[in-house]
Amino acid sequence: MSTSSGSGGGGGGAGLFQRLSSFLIGAGFTALATQYYIFEELRTGNKEILQKQREIESRLTKLEK
Repeated sequence: MSTSSGSGGGGGGAGLFQRLSSFLIGAGFTALATQYYIFEELRTGNKEILQKQREIESRLTKLEK
């Protein structure tokens, strides 16, 4: 009976380490995915802002003529 509780205690420690490792790996992948989506959002937002700025500048040059 003491053998099964002793191996169970060791297995619990290994299980905890495995769970912690899995959690950290999952958190890392989540952080990478979030960083990618934020970067894409910034890139598309910058493109839209530049397009609108060009439109405003073209309207301004038409008004100045």
